[in-house]
Amino acid sequence: MFVSNFEVNIDSKGRVSVPPSFRSVLGGRSRLILWPDLEGNHCLEGGTEENFNITQLTILRSSFGNRKKRALINAYASRAHDLKIDDTGRIKLPEKWIAEAKVKDQVIFVGALDKFQIWEPAAYEEYNEEMVELAKKEDTVGLLEEPYKELMANQPHDSSSIEGR
Repeated sequence: MFVSNFEVNIDSKGRVSVPPSFRSVLGGRSRLILWPDLEGNHCLEGGTEENFNITQLTILRSSFGNRKKRALINAYASRAHDLKIDDTGRIKLPEKWIAEAKVKDQVIFVGALDKFQIWEPAAYEEYNEEMVELAKKEDTVGLLEEPYKELMANQPHDSSSIEGR
């Protein structure tokens, strides 16, 4: 799971060091998949090939119209890059994406559970403030109640100590 956040420098060749804890989540893989955010945020998203494949299958199995499906396939798959992690733990960000994410000298890697994001630090700070406020709202937190109950009902062990939280 990708958690926490880490600011790192971009070198003159557009390379950034992937945080060690994120490389650990990648399980020793020497590559990762990176793509521009599909929701219009000026950030990049990345993760394992398995995570990328799950998203691809979700799109392919969706029931919405062919044109919308093709739009998502184009936006997601055609813009993704399979990046090699070098021996020192760095990846080279595509120049076009450096411009798209509006990054200059530094980026912030942000954990997003099954994937991570790469942001320009000031843009992330603004986004983070908005998301923290949204998460505080009762109707947002309440969205977790049913999935939590469902997960707890499917636990093979006694979950009473967890449910009491």
